[in-house]
Amino acid sequence: MEQIPLYQQIANALRTKIESGELQSGDQLPTEAEISKTYNVSRITSKRALSELENERLIYRIQGKGSFVSSSPPPRQSSGGSSKDVLLILPFAHNPGLGDYEKGINEYLAATDYTLNIQSNTIVGQRKLLQSALQSSHSGLILYPVNSVSDLGILYQYHLSGYPLVTMDKCIQGIPFLSVVADNFDGGYQAARHLIDNHHTRVAFVSSQKIEDSSSLRERYFGYLKALFDAGLTDPDVYDLTKLVLAHVNPASKEYFIQLLETVMEHGITGIVAENDLMAIEIIQAAKEQGLSVPDHVSIVGFDDIQLAGLIEPKLTTISQDFERMGYLAAESLIGLIEQQPRFQAKENVVVPVRLVKRQTVKRL
Repeated sequence: MEQIPLYQQIANALRTKIESGELQSGDQLPTEAEISKTYNVSRITSKRALSELENERLIYRIQGKGSFVSSSPPPRQSSGGSSKDVLLILPFAHNPGLGDYEKGINEYLAATDYTLNIQSNTIVGQRKLLQSALQSSHSGLILYPVNSVSDLGILYQYHLSGYPLVTMDKCIQGIPFLSVVADNFDGGYQAARHLIDNHHTRVAFVSSQKIEDSSSLRERYFGYLKALFDAGLTDPDVYDLTKLVLAHVNPASKEYFIQLLETVMEHGITGIVAENDLMAIEIIQAAKEQGLSVPDHVSIVGFDDIQLAGLIEPKLTTISQDFERMGYLAAESLIGLIEQQPRFQAKENVVVPVRLVKRQTVKRL
């Protein structure tokens, strides 16, 4: 049987005191610090318990004074008293090129009583948004993490307090949140396999990030390695290409792409699987500046299928993610957690299929 989260246990105990008359209209409730000490829980958990009661309008809060029992508490709501507002935190401002997650989320929410609130962490940072979200009346949170290892402390507090949270695009290392992700392993495999099928035998995986910091990137890399293994290609120099470049150059700099291409030519590499389309497009532009041709000198496969992938010259061969579907399933999963629907309690990750989009950046050798 699924254990009732600590914040709900505390909220239930306080609710019982209010409904029984032990706590009456105008009575002050224990402070967050007092609740933390009484129940041996964190301040975040005690704050969450009081927020639940406030959402039900059983109590009200006065800043600097505390929480008090409302004069005429409404009947308890069947949904557990949560507000009907869910929060989406993104690591970028609205950008159609990176996928219309919002459209899919709103498509699902349109058939419910819930509404969507979107915030970007580009200004205040992910940690501050996560901290403020716990103090708000949102029913739950869809999080697109900046990576798989940031803000683990505050995220683990979310887990301990039972806050409904679904991650999208990446899993959080060591914390069992329900996640909605693309089939990154298959995407990495398809990308490398497409190059191999076109007779490329020296194929590199290129990333500007540390592979261990991102679950999605790590799965793409593993898929790439599996394709090479299946084809009998096991040259360690190819595997270490990214490390050779990243060890000495800032990956955000122009110099990085110049050195990257020099390393590609030096090692006789003819095919590249890029971490994403933005990286692939940067390589294509750098190649043009260096007098190199894509795909004549090097073939490239991206990942994401952003809008620009089909507009640049040459048009980018890439792995397409169904961003809208991912948003829809993330919303469905979150509402399932909020409403405590049994099939979502196991928190099994949702994996969305990807597909190869063949364009102009892969040459048959």
